[in-house]
Amino acid sequence: MNPDSSDEMVDHLVDFFDRIAPVYDTWAGGQHARVAGRLVDLAAPIKHELVLDVGTGTGLVAHLVAPRVSPGLVMGIDLSENMLSIARAHKTKNVQFVGMAAEHLVFRPAMFDLVTMGEALAYFADPTTALAEANRVLRPGGRLAVSCQRRSLSTRAQDLFFQGLAPLARRHYLSLPRYSSDRSRFGEPDVLPQLLGAAGFDVTRVTEMVTGGRAKDARDWTELMAGAGPLPFTLIRSLGPRYRDELEAEVEAAMASLGDPDDAFRYHHSYVLAVATKR
Repeated sequence: MNPDSSDEMVDHLVDFFDRIAPVYDTWAGGQHARVAGRLVDLAAPIKHELVLDVGTGTGLVAHLVAPRVSPGLVMGIDLSENMLSIARAHKTKNVQFVGMAAEHLVFRPAMFDLVTMGEALAYFADPTTALAEANRVLRPGGRLAVSCQRRSLSTRAQDLFFQGLAPLARRHYLSLPRYSSDRSRFGEPDVLPQLLGAAGFDVTRVTEMVTGGRAKDARDWTELMAGAGPLPFTLIRSLGPRYRDELEAEVEAAMASLGDPDDAFRYHHSYVLAVATKR
């Protein structure tokens, strides 16, 4: 079975987002909100527009778009009910949130002026179909705004940590579904425009956003990395106190192996953002 289309993978991702929902908005000091704000500025929504936010999560993008398009309407869709519950708790009169898959939009063709996908494309069961659906529901000349994490700008510390996740899973007899590795390149500045072009869009702007910092110790580091995706989250949260202590000792040793103390516990959060118009 193709792992990119397996029900098991979708269930795993929905479970991850359901579990991380309460801390999603505060992760890394509000990093997701910063990316959402940058994406909305790039998309430049205007009054009276009808907007679809695909993979809306806690509604960060949708709630920022809403006042800009008012009295226009924003629709936010997602598969995680816990994320949607948080999105609905922030009352905004011209936003509606519904459970829906990106690959199976119920909306009629040429309905929306703008479609946004904030940090969502790499998580869809079928990104190609999701982009095709976005194209279908956009009016001619309508805009698509997408943000994707750029993993190639990870620090040496991040690379070392993520390289150790698969061996860690094997040691603890954990077998987790994973998407194919090509998705890790979705956020590259030479890849995202190609994906959008192949889906029938003309890319009008591409920009990057890079932030970062340093964790203070191994516990702080593993807490931060747990929020970086379903694999580290599931692994780290599955460890009892003893194995968590062992992991943190391994993290300390790995950081020391980097040689330069300035590299230890340093991380980058890097994203590529693109806006494109429907041909």
